[in-house]
Amino acid sequence: MQSLANLASNIIDREAFASCTNDFSRISYLLSCSEFVSLLQKSLLDEQTTYLKCSKTSTEYREKGNEAYASHNNNLALTFYNQAIRYAPSYSRELSLAYGNRSATLFNLKYYYLASQDVHRGLNLLSLNEEDDKRRERLEQRLQQCLKNKSEEIQTNDNENNRVENELEQLKSNQTFNVNYPSLTTYADIHTSLDRGRHVVSANISSLLKPGTIILIEQAYASVLLPSAWLTHCHTCLRRLHLILFSCSQCTRAVYCSLDCLQQSIVWHAFECRLTIDRLDKMQLLALRLITKTGWQYLYKNKLEFENYLKQNSTEYQIENHKQKIYEWNNYENILKLETNSHKRTIDDLFQRSIQACIIGLSLINNTSFSRDAYEKIDYQIYICSLILSHLQSLPCNAHEISEFIYHRLSPLSSSCIEIGAGIYATLSLFNHSCNPNVIRNFIGKTVIVRLLSSISSNNIELLDNYGCLSATMDKNERQKKLDEQYHFECQCQPCIEQWPNYDQLPEGTGEKNITSKKFDEAFKRLIDGERPSINDLNIFEEFIAQCDEQMQENKNVKGKVYNNAQEAYKQCLNFFYHSIHIED
Repeated sequence: MQSLANLASNIIDREAFASCTNDFSRISYLLSCSEFVSLLQKSLLDEQTTYLKCSKTSTEYREKGNEAYASHNNNLALTFYNQAIRYAPSYSRELSLAYGNRSATLFNLKYYYLASQDVHRGLNLLSLNEEDDKRRERLEQRLQQCLKNKSEEIQTNDNENNRVENELEQLKSNQTFNVNYPSLTTYADIHTSLDRGRHVVSANISSLLKPGTIILIEQAYASVLLPSAWLTHCHTCLRRLHLILFSCSQCTRAVYCSLDCLQQSIVWHAFECRLTIDRLDKMQLLALRLITKTGWQYLYKNKLEFENYLKQNSTEYQIENHKQKIYEWNNYENILKLETNSHKRTIDDLFQRSIQACIIGLSLINNTSFSRDAYEKIDYQIYICSLILSHLQSLPCNAHEISEFIYHRLSPLSSSCIEIGAGIYATLSLFNHSCNPNVIRNFIGKTVIVRLLSSISSNNIELLDNYGCLSATMDKNERQKKLDEQYHFECQCQPCIEQWPNYDQLPEGTGEKNITSKKFDEAFKRLIDGERPSINDLNIFEEFIAQCDEQMQENKNVKGKVYNNAQEAYKQCLNFFYHSIHIED
């Protein structure tokens, strides 16, 4: 896309482009230039040929699975049969054979319910001939054996991710949520000011709110996986695949953990399936996903209102609208009206993003069936590309990294959260930044949970997230540079104003008033020694932070190393119990 921008610079009048004052006028100007549109047509996301179904590849994987099966290596056989299913063309003999063979492996592993489901899938694809009649007989016999052995079934919900999912449902049921901002609990609310914009504050506090108090539980409006996770995680719920996979019927790129997730994805994947989306970075793909997931019918219905917004693009317009109705996580309008920082961007930045928006938008219009109206009408093309341009500006400032906690059994101290994707969250995006945050995020699939990281003693205290720049681990100049480049603001948090030191220069102990706890010391030593933490350890860290906060309420100065250690230990424990987790040896 950079090379196209260089070529376009020779065609487009930059002064005329610079005079455009909003996203709609920028796209209108570009698409009114016939020479630019002709150049653009050569750079559209064409039909992908890398992730196509292939009978030969499916057969090769199935034969490898057969070898592993014959050697009684059922887990390896299952891996190969999954890939055979992924590559098998729809309604093909290869797909029927792969389902049948996978059912045999699942039967050996005592996953009888899953085996019976694969038997049914294999049976549904059989033809009426002598060879398939024999296979039908074998599959029906296996189905009877599955029913007979049902009482010996190994449960599939004993893996870590399902445990965490159950914890999530329990957490939700224990919360009372804000009426106007349903993703927030009643301990938080949204305020608006000229200097802070919309921001999250504490509310309804009758006594000290301790670390661990849940502030927000929210699903992503839209999310994408990084290419490195395309084949290991579900493209809908972003959970790691366990035991079996389901594949898109047309491509091998999108895999799912269940038929339900596969069916949910059809709304957006049907349009992305054949495009070369691997040419897009994660923010460009997320901008495309926002449009495909929302759908043309909704965008068409709200065209007049959204176009008016794209033409005005004013902060006052955003604030006024958000005061009028309940702020739902799944309302596209709330995503569209997140801050873009358009007025702070350079002309070159806006020019680059406008070209990207045109490529993505026209690829969707010309090479898929997303909108027949837009295929024929230039004003609809301008509308769709303008929406994408707005998202290309707002997403780098508002989207969040989605991670998975990788626990290494043999080297526990190297365990850490690894980015697997990105998501855009309507309410989470309203948290402002601090280099010393008082909240912490955890992800279960594409659902985010925000908890207090330190105690809150009264109402209307701003609850602050961290945008990847902690005062303990990064120098002030480096933090300020990163925040300005990506988020377009100069941080004025307490650590930046008072120039708090990095961790190595922090005072020993907990701070000016040194607080000690034998239980904390023992739990922290166990964690440092590589022991897997228990819920009791998590509670110890939580209580120790609360104890420090309570005894040092009047002390707003920088805390010491031990306090910092307690917060980091608490974060690590939360990763074990309330974060998507994958365990490796």
